[in-house]
Amino acid sequence: MANPFPGMNPYLEDPNEWGDVHHRLMTYIADALQVQLPRMYAARLNIRVYVDAYQPRIPVTRHHAQGDSMRVMRDDVSVLVLEKKARETLAPYVAAPTMLNVPPPAEPLIVFLEPLEEHEAYIEIVRLQDEHIVTLIEVLSPTNKKAGEGRGQYLRKQRELLESDTHLVEIDLLANGMPTLAVLQGNTSVLPPHRYLINVRRAPERYRFEVYPVKLQERLPRIRIPLMKPDPDVALDIQAVLNQAYDNGAYDRLLNYHEPPHTTLAADEAKWVDELLRQKNL
Repeated sequence: MANPFPGMNPYLEDPNEWGDVHHRLMTYIADALQVQLPRMYAARLNIRVYVDAYQPRIPVTRHHAQGDSMRVMRDDVSVLVLEKKARETLAPYVAAPTMLNVPPPAEPLIVFLEPLEEHEAYIEIVRLQDEHIVTLIEVLSPTNKKAGEGRGQYLRKQRELLESDTHLVEIDLLANGMPTLAVLQGNTSVLPPHRYLINVRRAPERYRFEVYPVKLQERLPRIRIPLMKPDPDVALDIQAVLNQAYDNGAYDRLLNYHEPPHTTLAADEAKWVDELLRQKNL
């Protein structure tokens, strides 16, 4: 079954699905541009890696001492035996009672944290003769739109690009989260009501943006991707790319249209989604 929505599918905004959606979108965008680019250019996928959080190596719920080691229990009853050396590092603090017979300090639970890496793809259109990055294309992820290292790193890169001679294309298909696109850092009262937003900044024009505001009920636009002058723009049909991602990702089998989507909908949007899905017997 094809994407039942004429534009963006709000069920794809689910953070649990977005990682796969994002990778597919970036791959298909690069493919769609590659066949149009003059031979002196190439569209390349690149990956941004950062640590956005830390997680326990094993989810810990309780512990008890046993001999020279400490056993850390998990909910699934599997056990991690911590090294005796880790226990010995606590010995000077708990070994001897004080003269006032004060109870020794409680033994802490030792938890080892591991960095939780995030991997985000983006596209560079490169001029092959000198590897110059002509255009950079971003599709935003939830981590770009909430407080944390992912957002901080994205905004730092955004500022660098706005001061450079590289064109910037930002595609935001996520309604939830903080305003992040470069055009939203200024006065946005001139923008019409929208749910999704795409903007193109042509270098070196720091404060001029080509903006595509899109409502939920509307088809995603076909936009112009700039190259180096005097080479003409190439076209990117975002709707066609999204529909390809939906088809190849088997989302007709993965998404549950009997429940509301895992994203915020305005009252008129929720009513329209319900009516559309009922019309399609979904």
